[in-house]
Amino acid sequence: MTKFSTRCVIACLLTVGMCVLQYNLFLRKSFKFKIWQQNDDGGMQSMERRLPSALIVGVRKGGTRALLDAIGLHPKVRIVRRETHFFDSNYSLGFDWYKSQMPHVESDDEVVIEKTPAYFTNENVPKRVFDWNPDMKLILIVRHPVYRTISDFTQVYYNKLEQNKSLPVLSIEAFRTDDVTGDESINMEYKPMTNSLYDVHISKWLKYFKIHNFLLVNGDVFRANPLHELRRVEEFLGLERAITPSQLVFDYQKGFFCFRKTTKIRCLGESKGRKHRSISNDVIEKLSRMFEEHNQNFFQLINRSFQWD
Repeated sequence: MTKFSTRCVIACLLTVGMCVLQYNLFLRKSFKFKIWQQNDDGGMQSMERRLPSALIVGVRKGGTRALLDAIGLHPKVRIVRRETHFFDSNYSLGFDWYKSQMPHVESDDEVVIEKTPAYFTNENVPKRVFDWNPDMKLILIVRHPVYRTISDFTQVYYNKLEQNKSLPVLSIEAFRTDDVTGDESINMEYKPMTNSLYDVHISKWLKYFKIHNFLLVNGDVFRANPLHELRRVEEFLGLERAITPSQLVFDYQKGFFCFRKTTKIRCLGESKGRKHRSISNDVIEKLSRMFEEHNQNFFQLINRSFQWD
């Protein structure tokens, strides 16, 4: 009788224990656990998820994916492969969900970086990021606004082509004509245009963050000479120089750099770096005129200028 009772108690305890474990694993969002792995000296070390200490916030079609892959070459950097859209679209899911999207880290000196270029143009994001971490390091890669716009338009064009939708014409979509004066202006409802108004968007971020929270990466320089800009990123993140020229492999067929972390070379997907839609010189000149005032405002806000003539 005693043995039977003991078995029942043990069975009940095991059942309760399994129920608690399953509850923690699958129902309680705040549950945290660590992964353990064997280190070089035979001991065990823990790996856990950590929220990012740096964000690549934009700009769309500015080279954010290439920059993320390139800085991911650094041995002390852990990157979030997919765009979480936490601070713009998924904020209601909470920080426990956000943390669950992060990579595992092994030591305190590792840097976690998340990239979502939609953050830069979303008016809700600056305050949300600031409320969470007012010391957040923010990386913004920008390129010539005319060619960024054409790149953005090109992606929209091919997306509509694949969906069998009517195809846009940039000269029609990009501008609006005043019915009274006949003057042309930027179509503020067309995102490929408004995404290039860097001054409009950075001013919303500067309501909360100081400019020293930002690293402005020159996307045009990065495309041609990535190591130059990567050195600046390493310094901004407080990292030792570790990325080497041999890890940056130029693909002559694609026309841009790919990245080698071990023996495998990672290149951007087919949708990246594809040939732009043909745009007339008249439209290019009109875009340049439309963006000029915004460019100058942007330079004043960031205390820096770019060669976008």
